[in-house]
Amino acid sequence: MKKSLLRLGMCLAALAVLASCQDLGELKPEYFTVNPNPLEVKGGKVEGTITATFPEKYFAEKGVVEVIPVLVYEGGEAASESATYQGAKVEGNNETIQYKAGGTVSQNFSFDYVPAMKQSKLVLRFKATLKDKEVQIPEIQIAVGCIATATLANAAEINPAIAPAQFMRDTAEVTKADIMFQIQQANVRNNKDVKALNAAAAATKKDSLRTVQGIEVISAASPDGGVELNEKLATKRQDNTVKFLKRQKNNQAAIDAKYIAQDWEGFQQLVNESNIQDKELILNVLSQYQDPAEREAQIKNLSAAYTELAKDILPKLRRSQLALTVIKAGKTDAQILDLAKNNPSELNIEELMYAATIAATAEDAATFTEANASQNPDNWRAVNNLAALQFTKGEFDNTKATLANAANNGGAEAAETNFNNALLALVDNNTEDAAAFLGKAASIEQLNEAQGVLSIQKGEYAKAVEAFGNTISNNAALAQLLSGNLDKATSILENVTDKNANTYYLMAICAARANDLEKTCAALKSAAGICKAKAANAATDLEFAKYWLLPDFKAAIQ
Repeated sequence: MKKSLLRLGMCLAALAVLASCQDLGELKPEYFTVNPNPLEVKGGKVEGTITATFPEKYFAEKGVVEVIPVLVYEGGEAASESATYQGAKVEGNNETIQYKAGGTVSQNFSFDYVPAMKQSKLVLRFKATLKDKEVQIPEIQIAVGCIATATLANAAEINPAIAPAQFMRDTAEVTKADIMFQIQQANVRNNKDVKALNAAAAATKKDSLRTVQGIEVISAASPDGGVELNEKLATKRQDNTVKFLKRQKNNQAAIDAKYIAQDWEGFQQLVNESNIQDKELILNVLSQYQDPAEREAQIKNLSAAYTELAKDILPKLRRSQLALTVIKAGKTDAQILDLAKNNPSELNIEELMYAATIAATAEDAATFTEANASQNPDNWRAVNNLAALQFTKGEFDNTKATLANAANNGGAEAAETNFNNALLALVDNNTEDAAAFLGKAASIEQLNEAQGVLSIQKGEYAKAVEAFGNTISNNAALAQLLSGNLDKATSILENVTDKNANTYYLMAICAARANDLEKTCAALKSAAGICKAKAANAATDLEFAKYWLLPDFKAAIQ
């Protein structure tokens, strides 16, 4: 009897000890929720929050669990920062989970996105100890796949910046001559420069490309002798010069004549360019005194200097300045295009740049642009335009090298080269460099489009919508889609003029989000018809996951 009671007591004691033991068992996926789920790319990151609910009597009072989020994809995996939790009887600074009550905790995760993450799974791995002894807790999967719609922003669809031609079909040829007068005289004296001017006017009669536009005459008196005297003298010099020109048989150009009674501006210029004695003192007088009489008096007080002025400066101001303008007609569009095709070396840089803008085909425009860069390799504008052509062809490595050449030949600060460098940075998802380049491209028409793509890549969708404004493009539609404006995104895509595979693919995403299977399949069929790769993308794109097994969807992406 006593032995039986002893055995019973020992069993009860063992049961009590077992009842008081706490262990760390297997964690189940249903204990965890993920937001967002499926995962989503934003700003080049895959980020979200994991919420864990530990059940009652799970978390041992002397247990410690480190939770490590890992995104596993084909060819690799990425680990995010871990979080550590502890039981109530552990000394430490980690978040505490009560044994009896359990508890709910949250931790954030962040991964740098790589394209392979589109097909991935989010798993949790654990490092656990119980009473300082390592405990094995199996890995669990809590989410599958990643929506990468934000990565459809495509800088390659933005038109690169073309440096404009400084083309002028007709050019002005100016021939200048001076008629000099003796002091206080107005009689006109012919000279070889005037004869050359008349000959230039006469020559236009035998040249069908040249036409005289007119002659400008500015007659003046030197600023000595008083305003009233000089007013009459300058007027008479003007009248006599005009009469002289009208008597020339070979020069009947329209004359635009005016006079300057006292040519103080010319006086100051000549003094400034001279080595005359007391030069700075004379210039100081001109700056201090505005009244002509006071100026003249002050300068005459500088006796030595005035003698030099009277000898070397004042005689040069007693003159009529003549400027004959002849307009030379440039090549016609037909002539420019013919030479651009057959003999581009006969065209200058501006004519070749202009030819590219009026070319009948894109192929011709490309040919003219390439010829221009070849003929003018030291001109940043010609080289930049070659880089723009390479960018539109998707030759990004060549574009980078060509833009470097443009920068080295004077285009480093040009808005066009900086904008095109920004597009290259956006193609590489290099938002930091793109922002720096765009800061130097303020005058470029397409700047807002590039800013919009930059904002999408940074995950700033509201800013992207604002940047695009009323732009009609795939990228503008994507900004609206990512901002949740489904109807606006669809409207923009429907109005894109030159729809491409990207247009139809985005239309398919919009239709799928609107639960419209028919439009989804129709848009995907159009996208795949242009680019077969779109069909393969759709087959693994979580935007279409709910349709993957449907016959209509499968048929659309065949």
